[in-house]
Amino acid sequence: MRAPLDLSDRAYALDLIGDIHGHADALTRLLDQLGYRKKDRRWHHPSARILFLGDLIDRGPAQRETVESAHELCESGLAQCLMGNHEFNAVGFVTERDDAPGQFVRSHTDNHIRQHEAFLDAYANDQAGYLQALDWFKTLPLWAEASAFRAVHACWHAPSQAALAPWLTGHHAPKDSTFFTDSGIPGSLAWEAREVLLNGLETRLPGEASFVDYYGTRRRKIRVNWWSPAQTTYRDAAVIDDSQRDRIPDIPLQETAPDYAETLCFFGHYWMRGQPRVTHPRALCLDYSVALEDGFLCSYRFKGETDAVNDHLTWVSHT
Repeated sequence: MRAPLDLSDRAYALDLIGDIHGHADALTRLLDQLGYRKKDRRWHHPSARILFLGDLIDRGPAQRETVESAHELCESGLAQCLMGNHEFNAVGFVTERDDAPGQFVRSHTDNHIRQHEAFLDAYANDQAGYLQALDWFKTLPLWAEASAFRAVHACWHAPSQAALAPWLTGHHAPKDSTFFTDSGIPGSLAWEAREVLLNGLETRLPGEASFVDYYGTRRRKIRVNWWSPAQTTYRDAAVIDDSQRDRIPDIPLQETAPDYAETLCFFGHYWMRGQPRVTHPRALCLDYSVALEDGFLCSYRFKGETDAVNDHLTWVSHT
């Protein structure tokens, strides 16, 4: 396995690519648009490298092809990939819990099986290939950082990063399987920290307040927008499709609104909608819902700038 990319090497621009979710064709079209070319069956680019922000798998029609393409790019020295919650879940799906023998870190509920079914089907006739993919997922770092930028799948959160330090290497990747077993114990310190980094910050609605989500499930917690200070109510702060926003109670936040103004940070995970755009100069989500018919696979070409600019965004449509 190759050493991680030198992300501080200014000789190359860095293309950060958001959640792919099994849409290998969109990835190929995006790479072509970014100027990557195949020669002798391997991708090349004279002046750019790639950082995938996680969630390569689940939902889309080409699970295996996506994993193989990303892995090939990483092994060729052209790319690096971060762990997303879906890569963690794939490993957790076959990892028994230390605190509950016979159960798994990613429980085998009907809903979880349904979410993961396309990935399992892609490797149904190739156990060796399946295990190889999981072995690669186990090595993915949870975040990346250089002097001029940061990247994480869902949430940049220094306390959670510090809490996970005993389980991670100097490159922020799992040291061994104990990362998955220990961070798979609900309510544990490792579980809480991993949830924040890979799934985002959540907050409980006050009192008896709740809402019914798009799938008809009643929820007492919301996923919080951790990067923007322009929010004073729970409805403002919720990271949710705007079509569902009026379901969130419009009552004042009990916590102080976040105000991220640090090093430029790239992340995915949040299923943004509409045309990709910069909405915050130092915190840029690159997940634009490629798994939806009106979604996009999105990237940002980072060249060392302090603030994100719209001209560095590139995207391709769902089909």
